[in-house]
Amino acid sequence: MLRALFIFVVIALLSALAIWLADNPGELTMHWRGYEIRTSFVVGVGAMALAAFLVLLVYRVVSIFVDTPASVSAFLEKRRQQKGFLALSRGMVAVAAGDAADAKRYAAQAHKLLDAPPLTLLLAAQAAQLEGDETSATGYFERMLEAPETEFLGLRGLFIQARRAGDRDLALAHARRAFELRPQTPWAAQAVFEIEAAEEDWDAALKTLDREVSARVISRDMARRRRAVLLTGKAMTAVEAARGQTGEARSAALEKAVALALDAVALAPTFPPTVALAARLCAETGRTRKSARLLEAAWSAAPHPELADVWLDMIEGESGYDRAVRARVLAAHHPDHIESRILVARGAIGARDWPAAREALGAYVGPDAHEVPTQRICELMAEIEEGAFGDRGAARGWLARALHAPEDPLWTGEGYRSSRWSPINPMTGAFDQLVWTAPVIGLAREVQRPVAFEAEAARAETPAPAAVGVSLPARVATKETVVFQPPLPDDPGPDGAAEETQEGERKW
Repeated sequence: MLRALFIFVVIALLSALAIWLADNPGELTMHWRGYEIRTSFVVGVGAMALAAFLVLLVYRVVSIFVDTPASVSAFLEKRRQQKGFLALSRGMVAVAAGDAADAKRYAAQAHKLLDAPPLTLLLAAQAAQLEGDETSATGYFERMLEAPETEFLGLRGLFIQARRAGDRDLALAHARRAFELRPQTPWAAQAVFEIEAAEEDWDAALKTLDREVSARVISRDMARRRRAVLLTGKAMTAVEAARGQTGEARSAALEKAVALALDAVALAPTFPPTVALAARLCAETGRTRKSARLLEAAWSAAPHPELADVWLDMIEGESGYDRAVRARVLAAHHPDHIESRILVARGAIGARDWPAAREALGAYVGPDAHEVPTQRICELMAEIEEGAFGDRGAARGWLARALHAPEDPLWTGEGYRSSRWSPINPMTGAFDQLVWTAPVIGLAREVQRPVAFEAEAARAETPAPAAVGVSLPARVATKETVVFQPPLPDDPGPDGAAEETQEGERKW
């Protein structure tokens, strides 16, 4: 509505102007080179407007004629870029699809049509990698180092190439250069740190960790954990170096190891390997009370076999009775834990107090058992049977039972299982990736077992039968969960079956 009203107002104004000019035609006179030209004002204005239009038209035609080569060139350049980016996108799709031939062909087209070295060189390098031509891929990445805008991208590619080739030194050199260029980049910082840690260059790894914290690449909690592990590894190296020395040199090396271990404990006061190392070194250098405090604090948080080993061996030349008493003192900080029971049993065995050792393991063996004995408990029971009664047959029965008992926890990583902790996985070189865990691959069932039957089975040449359908006496006193491990098949079955099995293990 407003638009129509505006048009109407404009038309009305123009009409009024035309009527006014018709009523007042006026006269326009022009003298030029002796000529006198007379006309009305309206005709003169119209003639001037026509002349201005013709001048502008001529100017436009001349401009188009002059700009035509540049316009044609710009059109051709734009079309070339469109073709180049189309080839680039198709090459990326070919790389993602794993088509090496198309990727290489489109990479060549993109490199010919586009003036974009970062994109075309990257596509060419990826195409060469896909084709298995590592030499050409390395050459493309090295060409990226020539320009500042592509240097970081080339370093990442060269780092990946060196890592695939297993050249750790070259990979570290590229990662360090990338870390210098962009300290805030997580992959560069992590690569430098992991390689330095894998080579057990603890000092360099600690410096890299400090730079990571300054650049805020990792959180402070993770940095504390990593620093504790690095200091523990450094202390372990110092201990190994001290073993080959004597006199003052050995004492100085041990003091250095103690300082490192205590610094690590300050960062991770409940991490068993760190506390065990610090406590062992403190005991070795005469700081028995300090060692005891460290072990008691860590045991209260999480009992662990390494802590128990250090506790039992903390005082040199100690009698078996005193050691058994001290074992009960530490176990009292976490009395219901399996490691506390094993610790008390070990102390009692060392004192040849067989009833006390059997009582400590009463939750796992005997008439009041309500837990499944693990392999270590079965081995301890074999030692108790042979030591208390001299019954080698019963001992062999417990050892046989240990073959099918649930495994005890171990430090577990990719391709690695051991009772000894290490800052890095010896198989893969991964830093701080070992987890204290036990495999859950056993199947459990419950059967009724009488007291008399348990006593007879303990002294038999072979372990007591625990199969379904065994006829047992009527007098039943307790239940025991029997755990066995089925033989692993050669063919694990289809993927779906494997996933179902893994899901069942996680639930168990």
